[in-house]
Amino acid sequence: MRYEVRLAGAGGQGLVLAGIVLAEAALMEGHMVVHSQNYGPEARGGNSVSEVIIADEEIDYPRALGLDLLIALNQRATNDNLPDMKEEGLVIVDSTAVEKVLWGKVLRVPLEREAKLNFKDARAVNMLALGILTPFCPFVTESSMVRAITARMADTTLERNLKAYRSGAEHGRDLQSGSQFHEMEDAIDV
Repeated sequence: MRYEVRLAGAGGQGLVLAGIVLAEAALMEGHMVVHSQNYGPEARGGNSVSEVIIADEEIDYPRALGLDLLIALNQRATNDNLPDMKEEGLVIVDSTAVEKVLWGKVLRVPLEREAKLNFKDARAVNMLALGILTPFCPFVTESSMVRAITARMADTTLERNLKAYRSGAEHGRDLQSGSQFHEMEDAIDV
């Protein structure tokens, strides 16, 4: 078993931290994990990619071979990373920033809008995204994700981050069960 997740967007959106949290949660579940990151030289706004590979045996090649799950928070991240998808892979995009997705299995979630509206902080987008992806990633649980977030966050930001994560996880469960929630735009494109 080898499961590959990539979180891609712009610098400053907290995607490296989100990848680290996902990797640590998978470790807590007893899996082998590799995390890598790649970002542009800009402090904010440049390209940012965080990749997590989860397996049940030693990972001999630490780069993605075919993505099972992609979170893309802007149009560039969507366009640049779709070629790396497995045919049956799931793409989750921030519908606030992504207009066009040429892929068969897509969830459109207004992550940035939700972060600003519900948490008054666009930086909550990373925890919302982690919450949304959790029900679709069969190798982590909400419990391990909460433990990983708690271990990584400063006391001053922990509660806000946990609240954003739990909100995203609730939305993700709703999406997975086929229901839609009121703040979704084009909830599911299949």
